[in-house]
Amino acid sequence: KDATTFLRGDNTFAEAGGGLVLQVVTATTSTSVTQTANSYATSGLTASITPASSSNKVLVITSSAISAFGDGSSSSGRNAPVGLFRGTVSGTKIQEHKSGLSMISAATSTNFRSYNTVSFVVLDSPSTTSAQTYTVGISGDGATDILAQGDSNISTITLMEIAG
Repeated sequence: KDATTFLRGDNTFAEAGGGLVLQVVTATTSTSVTQTANSYATSGLTASITPASSSNKVLVITSSAISAFGDGSSSSGRNAPVGLFRGTVSGTKIQEHKSGLSMISAATSTNFRSYNTVSFVVLDSPSTTSAQTYTVGISGDGATDILAQGDSNISTITLMEIAG
């Protein structure tokens, strides 16, 4: 019946809770990283947060500048995956983008110029009070190479702990 409570649907009053932002961590990188192999490598975009309670969630928001180039032949049907991982790129893959990158068909990495913004917005439930690291990974596909943060582009990651 005051500024700290609200009327619930069952006509009882309760204190507000849940959904509160408890902490925010942000990191950026402009370091250029190229991956040519058909496996994930870190894009250099990573941040860590330590939840105060195991019932809290982590809202992960990323924006990465990504470019891809092929081997000089048709880029049809190729993917240059970008993934969001809890931990390192060998950890738990939370989400992945496999298509939608504008590709330059070129024989060398000197022709990277068309950048795409690849973003993730994920509400993760790590269920722990241990430090959690979130990493954006990039992967070639054997014939497609991928570049993150080339030409001084900046990528960002923001982690928000949300009260459970």
